[in-house]
Amino acid sequence: MPAHPKHVSYRNPKILGAARVAPHCMRCGVHNEGQVVPCHSNAIRHGHGAGHKAHDLPAYLCGACHDLVDRRAGGLSREESERIFLEAVYETMLWLLESGQMKEIA
Repeated sequence: MPAHPKHVSYRNPKILGAARVAPHCMRCGVHNEGQVVPCHSNAIRHGHGAGHKAHDLPAYLCGACHDLVDRRAGGLSREESERIFLEAVYETMLWLLESGQMKEIA
């Protein structure tokens, strides 16, 4: 039986690095004073797996919101966590486009 090809996630350090210049957390709006970081999906369907991060299609979140989405705090269901994450990804991508950061990344 042939081996299945290993899943390779999309990586882009510029997308991750742009979190440093994001104006605020894309979920709660707290002003970015160095605490906003890129948050990856935890869904298997997005490429996450044991010891493997999902694609670099992040939400830019503060530590508290990152903990909420990663379900380390807040007691959210997996569905609620994913919905909040995807809404924040949308806001992140919208900011990247509107601010001109996407041109720097591409």
